[in-house]
Amino acid sequence: MQKIIYIYRIAVKLFSFAFFGLCSLGLALGLFPIMHVLAGFSEKKFKAIARRFNHWYFKVFVNVMKTIRCISVNVENKEQLSNIKSKVVIANHPSLLDVVILFSLIPNADCIVKGSLIENKFISLIVRNLYIPNTIPFDEQMERARQSMEEGNNLIIFPEGTRSRPGQPWEFKKGAARFALYSENDVVPIFFGGNEKIGLRKCDKLLQYHPTERYQYNLKVLPQISAAPYKGVPMTKSAIKLTEKMKMALEQELSNV
Repeated sequence: MQKIIYIYRIAVKLFSFAFFGLCSLGLALGLFPIMHVLAGFSEKKFKAIARRFNHWYFKVFVNVMKTIRCISVNVENKEQLSNIKSKVVIANHPSLLDVVILFSLIPNADCIVKGSLIENKFISLIVRNLYIPNTIPFDEQMERARQSMEEGNNLIIFPEGTRSRPGQPWEFKKGAARFALYSENDVVPIFFGGNEKIGLRKCDKLLQYHPTERYQYNLKVLPQISAAPYKGVPMTKSAIKLTEKMKMALEQELSNV
């Protein structure tokens, strides 16, 4: 029976990936042109409409995965995300689905994405139209992120820069702190806990899954970290200190698990 359940979970995982890819392609090709018309061909209005739509799309996708028992999601202090604006949202990054779950929780989300995703035919139109690729000069990334947060959007970024390696200590880059300091916006840390995400971790194989249970995502929204104390401090020094504070907040939660 356990083997049959494992095969089922692999099947629903593959279905989820296919569902997401095909729906993303169809929505981008079919609905983005309509959104441009509804926005009066205003780029700013189009992005606002598209981000709101993407939030509901990701929410539906997460609910589909929950319904077919691929994942479970529990969020502690979820109410703190309901009305956030102009924040830098950071999180540890254990799995491939982390950004999907964050987008389903945060309606006005922007993101720094891998430039290679522009080459992905299923989501390339979404990435090109809405988000900030990490292949453009960093100064341009910071300015685009600042402008986006001025419009009330929240910037989602993983300080590790990539998914965590199982069993390895976290290595936080200073980029997330620099975005917060440059825009003078506070940081909202979110801790991803739950069971081991076998099959969704870095370097895992596609046909892998947790051997005994579905993926469990237990998130906790932590207290905001203010950028104000670092105002006037040289960027190099303040980015190091803020990065240490962000890492400490998430590591402390990890130690409590």
